[in-house]
Amino acid sequence: MKRFIMYILLTAIICILVINAQQSITFAHEAVSICLEMIIPTLFPFFICSGLLIYSGFCEVLAKLFRFCMKPLFRIGPAGSSAFILGIVSGYPLGAITAGELYANSYLTKTEAERLLAFCNNSGPLFILGSVGIAVYSDLHIGIMLYIAHILAALTVGIIFRFYKKNDYTAPPSHMTSPKRSIGEIFNIAVQNAVSSMLTVCAAVMFFSVISRLVLNLIPLNPEADAILSGIMEFVTGTLKISALNTAIGKKLILTSLIVGFAGLSVHAQVMAVISKYGLSLKPYLLGKLLHGIIAALYTLLYISRFPITATVFAPSMSKAFAAASAYELVFAAAVVIGCIVFAVALFIKEKKALKIYEKDFNH
Repeated sequence: MKRFIMYILLTAIICILVINAQQSITFAHEAVSICLEMIIPTLFPFFICSGLLIYSGFCEVLAKLFRFCMKPLFRIGPAGSSAFILGIVSGYPLGAITAGELYANSYLTKTEAERLLAFCNNSGPLFILGSVGIAVYSDLHIGIMLYIAHILAALTVGIIFRFYKKNDYTAPPSHMTSPKRSIGEIFNIAVQNAVSSMLTVCAAVMFFSVISRLVLNLIPLNPEADAILSGIMEFVTGTLKISALNTAIGKKLILTSLIVGFAGLSVHAQVMAVISKYGLSLKPYLLGKLLHGIIAALYTLLYISRFPITATVFAPSMSKAFAAASAYELVFAAAVVIGCIVFAVALFIKEKKALKIYEKDFNH
């Protein structure tokens, strides 16, 4: 039945492409421009850096640094911290790619990698602070607020997914020592993997961009529905359309937070393309991104309900009211992060005590 539905969809897509050949070519040219001007310059260096970190053994160093929180807080091996860090620094879809590489190199078990996929694939600060905050809404502080909500939502999803397959026994990784390689070998492997991943990502962007725009042109929608549906399909286009809506800025920011957190089907197609070779289930990833969007929107709503936003608040000259709000959001974010750290340390101590009791009983 699934294959039959897939055949129908593929046939429909081919018909749409043939009927709208000229538009398809135009949209494809624009997608290629996006890849050449935005995606490759911003992601390719991070892809290489990710490979260098993994194959040089730096994940082992990160594992020691983040041992106190990754396992207790998320039930994920400490090496998984590299995927989360790279995900929040570089943006989609590097976090997911790094999680797959960690599993392939036996730093994580399959269950741990699937838990990690649920919250490590995030939008980077360059997009949220620069593109959304400065370019779209003309104020860096909007970007800061949205980015804080985005990261807090990712942490929240990670804590929720610590209960994913909680009864499964996860054996420790088969090794935590990287094979000895020369710098030249490490760089060669990192570049080859980066090129392969980059081609996959660009192909997914190009295909999904063309198809989604052709389909949306066939559906009559009001501006708000069109913006939301565009965001569900491709979050960059959706963000631009939401910012242009004739509605309250608070509502636009909540919708933007939802769309950026969910990431859009285009990003999910990229992740599916690059993760399929690892044999990991994508169900936790898709559910995690849905929860991420909803929770990020709720955090944004909570902030706006505490500090109502108007267009004048976000004028180039920031008001005292917004200055207080900015301080509040930083305090709130710090409180949540500190709370997560305290919770992680408490769980870590609890697990250590339980392990000592177990070892004591075993020896007796």
